[in-house]
Amino acid sequence: MVQELTTISIRAAGAADAATLAALRAESLIEMKLLEPPAGPRFVEEARRRFEELFEQRMLQAWLLLDGASPIGCACVLFWNRLPYPDGALHAEIAGVYVAPGYRRRGYATRLTREAIAAARARNARKIVLHPTAAARPLYERLGFTAAQQMQLRP
Repeated sequence: MVQELTTISIRAAGAADAATLAALRAESLIEMKLLEPPAGPRFVEEARRRFEELFEQRMLQAWLLLDGASPIGCACVLFWNRLPYPDGALHAEIAGVYVAPGYRRRGYATRLTREAIAAARARNARKIVLHPTAAARPLYERLGFTAAQQMQLRP
């Protein structure tokens, strides 16, 4: 019996990968119980369009984690401008970091997040923020993120 070896890689994603990113986003939201599976196909189509727009507007950079040619994870960084500050106005949010369950605890989320951090730094983002789940908080703390004061008004 010959055991197949897989090749895990990370590559930059672009507008052509919008459908893949949308599908991975749906998987993540379903897992977090923020999206019901029957609503998945409609969500994926809407998310695909939004990913395409964000890429076109240069407000998004993203990466895909691949096992061979199969997408098994992703990470995104969104960019936006706030009011001017002496050190700039560009801010970045790392979002959508996802690794399929069978590939977790191998450092892939860390590698994906480091790609997003590097991209934000390369664009001289004034602040880099994220909104972690409780389970992901230790990962981000190891990468240097700290809790910050923020208030939020929910609809």
